[in-house]
Amino acid sequence: MPYTTCSHWGARKRQFMNRFTHFLMVFIALLCAAATTRPLGAQTANAIIPVTLANTLAANDDDSTAAVPLNIGGTGGINFFGKTFTQVFVNNNGNLTFGDSLLTYTPNALAQGVTCDSGSACPIIAPFFADVDTSGTGSGLVKYGNAMINGLNAFVANYINVGYCCGNTDKLNSFQVALIDRADTGAGNVDIEFNYN
Repeated sequence: MPYTTCSHWGARKRQFMNRFTHFLMVFIALLCAAATTRPLGAQTANAIIPVTLANTLAANDDDSTAAVPLNIGGTGGINFFGKTFTQVFVNNNGNLTFGDSLLTYTPNALAQGVTCDSGSACPIIAPFFADVDTSGTGSGLVKYGNAMINGLNAFVANYINVGYCCGNTDKLNSFQVALIDRADTGAGNVDIEFNYN
């Protein structure tokens, strides 16, 4: 009887050690992978990529730019879920839309697109979908344009230290959206990067 108990304990101990060794090997592999890859911007403190942008959206609450050329993706533009675009609208409320501007700040079902100002459905890229208001004293302004990121041409919109509804600036948000031209991987390809501080 004692041998049965011992052999049973030995089998359980081997099973535990095998599982622990497997867990430890996976954990070490993940650590090694994390050390050799570029971390996601949202996981890095001060992740906003410093770039100089040529255009500024004037202080406002719920306004937008007119259609702005992306200047990425070549003459055919970028491919966004099977549709190509050469222009974008930079909206003060923390998002980019294609086809029309979006002055509304109320978040909704992004997967279906949003109803833009003309009443038509517009594709949207929304790193921050809330009521940004840059009209308050102390709020930063939305800046946008083309820049180089890691040697690749990009369209970037910066929302640095922006306020919120009704001119409030006691809490400020900083975020960035970058549409990075990846024609090196195929015509119209683009990486979409969100960065936050």
